Amino acid sequence: MGIMKNKSGTQWGIWDLHVHTPSSIVQDYGPDNQETWDKFLDDLESLPKDVRVIGINDYWFLEGYKKVIEARSKGRLQNLYQVFPVVEMRIPQFGGTDGNLSRVNLHVIFDPEIPPETIESQFIAALSAEFRLNPFSESYSWKGIVTPDAFADIGRKIKASVPESEVHNYGADAIEGFNNFNVPFETVQKALEKSYFQGRAILGIGKTEWADVKWNNQSIAAKKSIINSSSLVFTAFKDISTWRKQVEKLRASNVNHRLLDCSDAHHFSDSKEKDRIGSCHTWMNTTPTFAGLVHALEEFDRRVYVGNEPPNLTRIRKNPDRFISNVSIRPNHPIENPVFDYEVPLNSGFVAVVGNKGQGKSALLDCIALAGNSSRQHEFAFLNPKRFLNSGNRPAAREYSVKIHWASGTPRTVQLDSKLDYSSPVSVEYLPQSFVERVCSSDPLSGDADEFEKELRDVLFTHISKEDRAGETNFDALLRQKSGSAQDNIDRLRSGLRPLIASYVDLTQFRADNHAQDVDTKIFLKNEQTNNAKSALNEASVRLATLDANSREDEELEELREKSRLLDDQHREACERKNSMDRRSADMKRDKAFMENVTQEIDRIKDEVSNLNLKIRGFFQDQSESEAHELSLTVTLSNYETWFDNLNTANLEIQKQQRAMADEIKNIEGQIKNVESDLASADAARERARQEVLQAEEYLRSLIGSKNDQDSLLGLEHLKERIAQTPSLIDDAREALINHAGLIHNALYGQLFAVQDLYEPASRFIADSSVVKNAGLQFKAELRILPSWRSISSSLDGRRNGDFPEWLNSFPNRVESTDWEHLGHDLKNSLIRLEHEKGDPDEAHRNPKLSLRTATSIEDFLTKLLDLTWLEVRFGITGDGLPLSQLSPGQRGLILALFYLVVDRRNSPLILDQPEENLDNATIASLLVPAIHEAAGRRQTIVVTHNANLAVVGDADQIIHCQADNRTLSVSSGCISEVDVARFAVDVLEGTKPAFDNRKKKYEAFPMLM
Repeated sequence: MGIMKNKSGTQWGIWDLHVHTPSSIVQDYGPDNQETWDKFLDDLESLPKDVRVIGINDYWFLEGYKKVIEARSKGRLQNLYQVFPVVEMRIPQFGGTDGNLSRVNLHVIFDPEIPPETIESQFIAALSAEFRLNPFSESYSWKGIVTPDAFADIGRKIKASVPESEVHNYGADAIEGFNNFNVPFETVQKALEKSYFQGRAILGIGKTEWADVKWNNQSIAAKKSIINSSSLVFTAFKDISTWRKQVEKLRASNVNHRLLDCSDAHHFSDSKEKDRIGSCHTWMNTTPTFAGLVHALEEFDRRVYVGNEPPNLTRIRKNPDRFISNVSIRPNHPIENPVFDYEVPLNSGFVAVVGNKGQGKSALLDCIALAGNSSRQHEFAFLNPKRFLNSGNRPAAREYSVKIHWASGTPRTVQLDSKLDYSSPVSVEYLPQSFVERVCSSDPLSGDADEFEKELRDVLFTHISKEDRAGETNFDALLRQKSGSAQDNIDRLRSGLRPLIASYVDLTQFRADNHAQDVDTKIFLKNEQTNNAKSALNEASVRLATLDANSREDEELEELREKSRLLDDQHREACERKNSMDRRSADMKRDKAFMENVTQEIDRIKDEVSNLNLKIRGFFQDQSESEAHELSLTVTLSNYETWFDNLNTANLEIQKQQRAMADEIKNIEGQIKNVESDLASADAARERARQEVLQAEEYLRSLIGSKNDQDSLLGLEHLKERIAQTPSLIDDAREALINHAGLIHNALYGQLFAVQDLYEPASRFIADSSVVKNAGLQFKAELRILPSWRSISSSLDGRRNGDFPEWLNSFPNRVESTDWEHLGHDLKNSLIRLEHEKGDPDEAHRNPKLSLRTATSIEDFLTKLLDLTWLEVRFGITGDGLPLSQLSPGQRGLILALFYLVVDRRNSPLILDQPEENLDNATIASLLVPAIHEAAGRRQTIVVTHNANLAVVGDADQIIHCQADNRTLSVSSGCISEVDVARFAVDVLEGTKPAFDNRKKKYEAFPMLM
């Protein structure tokens, strides 16, 4: 079957419901003759193609309207979709000032299906009026119905009732009668109560005259009653840009705000007068019928626009390749009893696809999505291997093709067994029901849950301008790019944590291994040993002195002794010099190691700069532009190289001196040995005494020792000092760890800010969108504690830690927020508890590694605790304050639908399969319907639904009814304002007319509900 007229539902077109003809009592076309009428009809036929409907709005009578429809019956005015009969009249209410009064104009717009003769006989003939022009004479009174002759009769009586001297100020009798004739508003209402006009006529009121009626205690009720009893308000704008302001002003006055612009044409289109043919800017998105007019007025905010062009038409004109004009599904060759063989036009706005189960709704959606190269073909409900594309039916499926035409005229045809064409763009967005159910009903920890959030991120990506996308094609890739530098900083800081941990571990190990009380005991014992050694030295020295005194007369012996003393002094000085050289050598080795670390760090920085330049070269395609942006690193090492060379030279000199000094000491020791041998031969007793003194001195020196020898007195005292300093040093090391973790936290916030910048446009849009805001959707930027935190407490040995594991495990629930003030405080407390027995700060200190299970090292535990890998940058969406993971499948489905309907900035067609699933009627009416309206205002929106709230209350621009008959799928379509479409909408969506009537009668029992 072919496309039938008006089957695409509502269409935007200009409606001018206030056009006077040459037969109007007041007009400026010229005499009411054939020549004027020919020019008038020619002018109407020359109207722009967007002018689809006019109303012939002559005063009181239908002569002009009848001539117009007669001309249409003879083939003229075929450019017009419809011509409405409109009767304009005056009612008694006055507007204006005392010196310039005017009657309020009233317009009655009739259904064009009513014969004009019926309007004349049943309505116009019922309009009667009564005048008493002179209270003293019945001959100056008039009472009757409106006719052309009546106007002349009234005019004669009026002129006869005025002084003779004033008659020259009056015009022809008919004009004077017309100017003064009016009927009460109630008379008009009563005439329209006749069965001929029930539901087939509406009232319009002239805004200019109505606005001139004073707002005072005597007129306010009548003024509001007149306008609120009318279906629309007419005016002829001088400046159409004020239309919306005037609508809002009427709305604010709590009166009828359905304001239409009209030409109020009394002149031909080539006139310079404002009231000329074609000077109308009222657009309506409806069908060119009386029901369509009522429909548009009922949905005034969506279906009426006054201006040069409705935004919806502007979008189609600018993006014709984003709107599907029609779809056909046909066999490739003639087939007997085909499954598909139909073509249906598609409205550019909201298309509702209805039908009972198994009637081909999903088949139609899948076919449109297939032709639009949807990326979700594996989610299709009809075109899948379990149904139409099963192995047995696949050859038959190849016999059918789907073809779509874009508004640009470009077609695309694919066979029903086709796959996704990766070389072509995805031209439609399709949310099949199976896909929505899968991602919205999934476990929050599953991969499908991540897919749900990825869908939301893909929509958010549409809010990022192309200039800000940095060449990336999806949100995740852009996020990785934007947060890359922050991540590099985080990685660098995390690698810098290890040396700090090593220092802290060494200090806590030292405290665990060394106790002041034990050292004090050792010092006490060492002092006793030292005192005893001093006494022994003193005794040996006395014995030696005695022997020396007794043997001084022997000059030869005294000479040997003096030589021995000199050699001892030389040996002591040589050893001291060697020790000094050894210390200098050690210092040089330390300095050299430091310098080698510096050069290694410089090499690492050079490698980082090289890697960054590789990334820059990969980012910029053009080599010259790449070179212009590459980083350069300048390192001045000349001073270091000179210093290094001097250090090497000095080190070589020291080594040379050390060898010489070793030889000198060896030589001295040889001489000492010879002298000692000579002394032993000459004075054995005295030499033994001298050796005892030397040994006692050596022993005393070893007891006193140095601070580097922990077995010596000085070493123990130095150890005691270190033990005393260690608590402070541990505090400093702990503070250094927490501060470094704080730097990682700051870097994570830098990453968070990068994410915030990406989400900001969408976040601002959602905050400003009443539809999304009403759903309770909000963005929440945060650093979120991951479930991996629990693995940290699992490393603790439960037998040794009391309630510490539980305290640590409850950390995510205990901290008020993940800002550093709260996190840093609890992390510091974690370290303190780690350092004490049973994890209790009031207990004795312990080695932190003893708190852990044997399989976990203290270094790994502290790294896991302090590198903050358990923190994740999260810019999440909440619904009614709850994270997405805690929402029901229905709530998640609603959010997904709202994102695609409202938040998504793409303008390609959107296809939804039963988005109302799992939603109550109140939610559908309050959230889903407004969202669909918003979407249909900027993109073609095609929705399969079983819900009357969505299709009828949601005011679909087109309803497509799918049905199956003996395996043959067919469709019919149109607008809800068309009776056949309304009929199947009632049958399918309302459960048949009797069911609808049954519910309606029950509701009517409660007037407060109606």
